[in-house]
Amino acid sequence: MLPLLIFLFVTSALANDCSHNFHRMNYTRSAILTIKGLPTNLAFNSHTNDLYFTLIDMETLQNDEIQTKMDQYILRNGEPIKIENVNGQAAAVDYENDKVYIASDDGLHVLNKTGRANFIAMKDEDIVQLFKPRHSDNIYAVFFPNNEVYKFNLTSNEKERVENVPCAYILAVDGDDNIYYECDSKYVRVLLKGFQESIEFMGIPKNSARAITTNDDSDVVLASNDGLYWLRPDNIIPKKMMDLDYIPAGIAFNGDSFYISTTDVIYKYEMCQ
Repeated sequence: MLPLLIFLFVTSALANDCSHNFHRMNYTRSAILTIKGLPTNLAFNSHTNDLYFTLIDMETLQNDEIQTKMDQYILRNGEPIKIENVNGQAAAVDYENDKVYIASDDGLHVLNKTGRANFIAMKDEDIVQLFKPRHSDNIYAVFFPNNEVYKFNLTSNEKERVENVPCAYILAVDGDDNIYYECDSKYVRVLLKGFQESIEFMGIPKNSARAITTNDDSDVVLASNDGLYWLRPDNIIPKKMMDLDYIPAGIAFNGDSFYISTTDVIYKYEMCQ
């Protein structure tokens, strides 16, 4: 009986391990999905509790002679569901209209209730990144191969190039329409609304930014090689919010909880009670 009690004690201790500190609060961490490949471009839908991610095949990613293989997934009730009818590369949640948009190598799609992606706009465009701010009808798309950023209005169907952002590998937009991005694997910058020149954040090493998103309050959070940073438009020095012991690939928030992906796994962080 004693070994069983020890096992139960150890299991309970691991489940309640509050050693992960985020923004001066203690969090637990659990692996909610283990899957072969690199899950990235995380997006969470609090209406359905679905987590969307792009799964990149690592062997094709490391081979310059072939096209990188990637698939779009929904993590629902702990099970990964592949979106079969489209070559998805990113997802974005529209809370205002209760929709989920899928970026593909052939334009913008919307996900229906059965998990099928239906084309809606930007035919023939290879969209590799997608971001939907909560406060507006605009959605921001990054087009391959030059990683140019376009703003598309979902009401008027008007598309315009964001001229003062040269390119973006990761992208987020806050509640004031300030645009945060990294271009050419260099430094993270912010283009303030109405300004012509972007501002570089200090203290973030070159080629270390991996993912960027906003929380429910439209605060911008960057996931880099060494941890999570809070990026503010009024301060060029970011605030370090958390240390990480792995290289992240994606990040998404749901209230006080958040998700971070890395090679072969997606973690969920929950605040300790």
